[in-house]
Amino acid sequence: MTHPPAHQHTGVFRDVLRLVFLELTAACNLHCRHCRADAQPLAAPDELTREELVRVAAEIRAIADPIIILSGGEPLLRPDFFPIVEDYCALFSRVALASNGTLLDDALIRRLMTVGVQRVSVSLDGARAETHDNFRGQAGSYAAALRGCASVRRAGMPLQINVSAGTHNAHELPELLELAQQLGADALHLFLLVPVGCGVELSESERLSAQQVEDLLTWLSAQSVALRDTLHLKATCAPMYYRILQQQPAARSLTQPAASGMHAVTRGCLAGSAVCFISREGKVQPCGYLPVSAGDVREQPFARIWQQSALFTTLRNPKNLSGKCAVCPFSHACFGCRARAYAVHGDYLAEEPDCVYLPPTISD
Repeated sequence: MTHPPAHQHTGVFRDVLRLVFLELTAACNLHCRHCRADAQPLAAPDELTREELVRVAAEIRAIADPIIILSGGEPLLRPDFFPIVEDYCALFSRVALASNGTLLDDALIRRLMTVGVQRVSVSLDGARAETHDNFRGQAGSYAAALRGCASVRRAGMPLQINVSAGTHNAHELPELLELAQQLGADALHLFLLVPVGCGVELSESERLSAQQVEDLLTWLSAQSVALRDTLHLKATCAPMYYRILQQQPAARSLTQPAASGMHAVTRGCLAGSAVCFISREGKVQPCGYLPVSAGDVREQPFARIWQQSALFTTLRNPKNLSGKCAVCPFSHACFGCRARAYAVHGDYLAEEPDCVYLPPTISD
């Protein structure tokens, strides 16, 4: 087995902000079993107002022009959704919507395109209605999501399919890949479950084992090579994928920056170093699955939080990792999922719990 050069294990990641996930609301029309946001039928109290969101947008734009992902809950349920979208599209070069897809129709997609949204992602968690509807907690949600996907593609809007992988749907992933192609999707992103929010209640039997994760990501890397010119495949909350890509000569070129900024992420866990999440109440976190706050935009300017917070500074230095991640020669390609480490070990610097790889210093 080949290993990367030793120099890849040193240095501090730059704090170039590339992705901001903005949670607009807790309101949602589904009841997903894995929900990070603890979504509910109605908006939560004390959600950021449009005025606060505009101020935060200006503070972000003063230091960077990241991709903005508008999420929830279901962001389309926020009454002032479109005014907010217009505010953000006026400031940022790339704004995308993350939706469950059930509320999308032709007229809404045309309106999104008119204001400047550049991509819509829709969650599909099964290749069959029974699988998806059971996981999403709503009969008919699969059919509604497919109708939403069709509206996106009819309008010529780029479509991304998001899949949360677990034992409930791992056997359907080849079918889901075929479905994404049939839908005309531009990208399929595979998410590994992180036990946070409602996901804490998922039994261990519903999470893939470390070996199952390894097998799944190895399969995904092979598909990424085969489909590289037609469908962008990516693993999210699965940074081991980037170690697997480095181990396979045919897949190494996939780790190079893409021409499109919408999928130029080239390393595993970017939480706190290139990515952050702003909660509906204004808490700034490394990502939506790592519920540790670096600051509050209601109390501090965003730039100060991003550039000076102790949490983000700590996460940018791979020397702070512990366990086998601390000695892994692939740490710069992977870095381990800090959210899953926190959920399982109670320490966001601990080793990735779903990785089977043993570094040479441990295995020898």
